[in-house]
Amino acid sequence: MALQQQEQLTPKQQALRDLEDARASLAHHAAHAVDEWSPRALITRSVEKHRALWIGAAAVAGLAVLKAVWPSRGTARHTEGSLSGAQRSGLFALLLSPLLGLARKSLMNYGTQLFETYLRQKISPNVPDSEAV
Repeated sequence: MALQQQEQLTPKQQALRDLEDARASLAHHAAHAVDEWSPRALITRSVEKHRALWIGAAAVAGLAVLKAVWPSRGTARHTEGSLSGAQRSGLFALLLSPLLGLARKSLMNYGTQLFETYLRQKISPNVPDSEAV
């Protein structure tokens, strides 16, 4: 029956229907491409794939910021308004304590995940991860 309707359509109507189908398909694929190539998705995949590199880069960037904030002791002359060593270390600890907590939590989660996959492979190497409990 659908074949009879297609035969009754004029070539112009058939071309317009094909164009509409192509546009719908293109809209679907364009939306999928926007989702896959968004900066958030790209960075998320990069962080998942190269976790150690991102952690190292963040540590280097953090050290560079700290170096810029606190110049070395040999070049800076202490004026009346500068912080003493004890005050500087207290401020440093105050700034880093939340970051250390977050880093500890993420490292523990990552280590636990690695340990679980290692145990699953050693205990039942023939059972896929999706079937293992």
